[in-house]
Amino acid sequence: MRTPKFLRDRSGSEFTEAAITLPIAIVIMIATINLGMVVFGQQAVEQAARQGARMGSVAQHSAAAYASSYAQDAIVASKIVQDTSVTILAASGAPGSVLKVRVSGSIPNYFGGLIPGLPTVFTVSADANFRQEGWQ
Repeated sequence: MRTPKFLRDRSGSEFTEAAITLPIAIVIMIATINLGMVVFGQQAVEQAARQGARMGSVAQHSAAAYASSYAQDAIVASKIVQDTSVTILAASGAPGSVLKVRVSGSIPNYFGGLIPGLPTVFTVSADANFRQEGWQ
């Protein structure tokens, strides 16, 4: 018995394959971009915390103010981290003491509204410690 011609016809199969794989490829591409943004944002807050702690540790006066100012400038320059905050955790200002700086912020999640249960933002945070320099 012969099968009908429309069952043997393969025309349109490429279109069907593309219709199935294209949305999956787009989702994977957006997820990869989103993950890259989170990794870049984490590196940006780490760099900002280090920059603030480094500059505050060599300041001869107002170490906390210098640390906060330089950390805020560094995180704003990254342009990817939103809702940033800089916190000075420990700053006695005495030579030999430890200066601790925490920088945190958020990265938008482009899948947050599409898939229930995913957060709308990813929070990134980093701490840096430097020993206060100076002479008495």
